[in-house]
Amino acid sequence: MSQPLRILHLEDSRIDAELVRNRLEMDGIDCEITVAASREAFEQGLLAGPWDLIFCDYNIPGYDGIAALNLSKKLCPKVPVIMISGGLSEYEGVDCIHLGAADYVLKQALVRLPSAVKRTLEVSQESLLRERAEMRFRGLMEFAPDAIVIVDEKGEMILVNSQAEVVFGYGREELIGKPMEILVPSRYRTSHSKHVSEFIQKGISRKMAIPTELFAIRRDGIEIPVEILLSPLAMPDEHLTIAAIRDMSERKRLEAQVSRAQRMESIGAFAGNIAHDLNNALAPVLMSLEILRSRNPESSELLSIIDTGARRGAEMLRQLLVFSKGSFVDPKPVDSSALLTEIETAVRVGCPEGIELRVSASPGLRTMLGDVTQLHQALLNLCTNARDAMPNGGTLTLTAENVDVTKGDAEGILGSRPGRFLRWSVSDTGTGIPPEVLDRVFEPFFTTKGHGKGTGLGLSIVAGIVKSHRGFVHIYSAPNCGSTFSIYIPITETLREERDPPKGHPVELKGNQAKLLIVDDSEAILAATAEIMSSMDFHVLTATNGHDALALASENAADLRAVVTDLHMPNMDGHEFVQRLRAVLPELAVIVTSGNLSEETVIGLKELGVVTFLEKPFSQDTLTSALKSVLTK
Repeated sequence: MSQPLRILHLEDSRIDAELVRNRLEMDGIDCEITVAASREAFEQGLLAGPWDLIFCDYNIPGYDGIAALNLSKKLCPKVPVIMISGGLSEYEGVDCIHLGAADYVLKQALVRLPSAVKRTLEVSQESLLRERAEMRFRGLMEFAPDAIVIVDEKGEMILVNSQAEVVFGYGREELIGKPMEILVPSRYRTSHSKHVSEFIQKGISRKMAIPTELFAIRRDGIEIPVEILLSPLAMPDEHLTIAAIRDMSERKRLEAQVSRAQRMESIGAFAGNIAHDLNNALAPVLMSLEILRSRNPESSELLSIIDTGARRGAEMLRQLLVFSKGSFVDPKPVDSSALLTEIETAVRVGCPEGIELRVSASPGLRTMLGDVTQLHQALLNLCTNARDAMPNGGTLTLTAENVDVTKGDAEGILGSRPGRFLRWSVSDTGTGIPPEVLDRVFEPFFTTKGHGKGTGLGLSIVAGIVKSHRGFVHIYSAPNCGSTFSIYIPITETLREERDPPKGHPVELKGNQAKLLIVDDSEAILAATAEIMSSMDFHVLTATNGHDALALASENAADLRAVVTDLHMPNMDGHEFVQRLRAVLPELAVIVTSGNLSEETVIGLKELGVVTFLEKPFSQDTLTSALKSVLTK
């Protein structure tokens, strides 16, 4: 059952008030009417609400009907008011409507009062529903993550949300009433006007998204890539257009980062495959040089030239592998303060006049776990690049800081993660890195330096070293504001050696016909290694794959002293071979060789008891030293 209407009636005549009540009841309108006969009583009644309707007599002794109407709108702005009077002219009635009254009724025509009440309540309800809908609409607009702009038929903005202020840098009052073209770069304004005209004529929702061509312009003149969704907004008396505008800057930045990462991964895989094959080609060259020197002393100078060239080629391949997958790191404690001092000393020596070096560090720098030589190389590369970016002089700043990276901090940096890190930052005051180049700086062989002034491997090697230390890199650069390269090296994720290297008194490496098994799928490496070991009086067994090697190991289990095996072989790789070898010969000394050792692989092999690893290409001296370490248990 519906509640009766609550009505406040300003009326000084008790008879007129009863006539009004009777008229409503005769028409079946259930109501509770409170009569106020004076200004004071009326004002108290307004404050005592709530009310569904207010009736105001236009002529009250000592009180003005217009004043009563104004007071009603002030104290109860959402309650409709009907003016009732016996002497109200048409002009005065219209004036009341203009001042906010819902209707006016003459006392001599109270028969019209019930219909006026019903119509007023209907209009009030519609207004309330419309107001609620508008509040919801505005709430949705303000909550929307996109900039929302509503445009009229003239192309002028009549409503914008707070996100539009954020995206475009304007205040709301600066946008309302202005043509939407102020948000469009000048070169697109003609085509934009054409699109808007066609849209208004057809009124079809459509998405305008051409990532390489569709841009908006901020208040500060900076252009941003945007995606726009247009839709007609039906209104009773006008045709409006609503535009949802999404700032694509962050998405484009992340897409560029992902694209760069995918591109670098592909290039890295390609470089890794090339490096692996070339390592196998260089390995027998380096291993054979010592034998050739002993047999051909007259050619020592020529062999030294070959050795230098082969080692330089091997170093370049090692750099490629560092870039492609990150180099293997056998982590050891790194004194961060000592490393900072070493880098500072090296940079000061190489700094030309006109470049000021500034060095700072957090108090109590934490200790990292890693390869100090690789970290030294990475930081020196960054400092060298910073120096070269300031040919006319400037300031080179090197800082080391203890930082805690939060989840929020990590969201904007590809490859990052929350945690405790040591952040090394190298900044310069040069001209900065052009935006079109920024995404390519870590690509191998890419360089902005002149011909012959750089290999283009420096930053790719930095990225590889940081990756191998489970860290990440962040770049900030702006035109004419210099650049800052920051590398984050974790200090909480530690790796400890599973066992110490074997210790004992070194002995002269004489094989005395002890059996040694060499396993490698490269015939050249097998031949070179066998020749070297045979010259040391070992009885050498060779196999080109894991299956044959297992058979030879089983046949010679009684007197087999050690195995030197390649890691990457077809059919059965080195890891599987060692795993199956351990099942039959758990104590046999094993040396694993590879041109592409990864941290995960080394950890897995250490779990199988392998403690000695050789990176290809290796020399005779390196191989001899490794064999000494495993045969002197």
